[in-house]
Amino acid sequence: MAESPFKFCSDCGSDGWVTRSDREFVCSACGFRHFITPIPAAVALLLDAEDRVLVIRRAHEPGLGLLGLPGGVIEPGETGEMAVARETLEEVGIDLPASAFTYYCALNNRYPFQGFTWPTLDLCFYARVPNFDNVVMQASEVSECMICALDEVPLDDFAFDANAEAVRQWRVVRRTSGCAP
Repeated sequence: MAESPFKFCSDCGSDGWVTRSDREFVCSACGFRHFITPIPAAVALLLDAEDRVLVIRRAHEPGLGLLGLPGGVIEPGETGEMAVARETLEEVGIDLPASAFTYYCALNNRYPFQGFTWPTLDLCFYARVPNFDNVVMQASEVSECMICALDEVPLDDFAFDANAEAVRQWRVVRRTSGCAP
């Protein structure tokens, strides 16, 4: 069973916990139940006219130096499309409207943060751009951008299995249908 990620009860302030499961923690003082639920995140599969994918190298933990796709946590008030458009602009400087992104799939992921591995639900979206000429890396987020042919994306070097799986599934769709959506 998991150790509680909570330092203090949000109801009474106590620091005692009873672990009921990997997702349920109960305050030993007042009985208040705290639950871990998946955190929604948005991930961008960006493709150019040649069906190449933009892959980033992470500039921070978790996964410092490993590969990924642009993305991040969905903020309050955002749709998945709004979040993926914001994250794409913040990380790689590609300014696309939310309407440019099309939902592709949802994947479970794990994100180690502040001593606890949080479950996330990664909503994957794709968008097409003519080229990647206007990429501007945000140094605090991205240390390198790679433009890869779909079959040459180094999936074993990804920080998060869900990012690699999104690319893997895209490859299957392309092979099965003869072309990508």
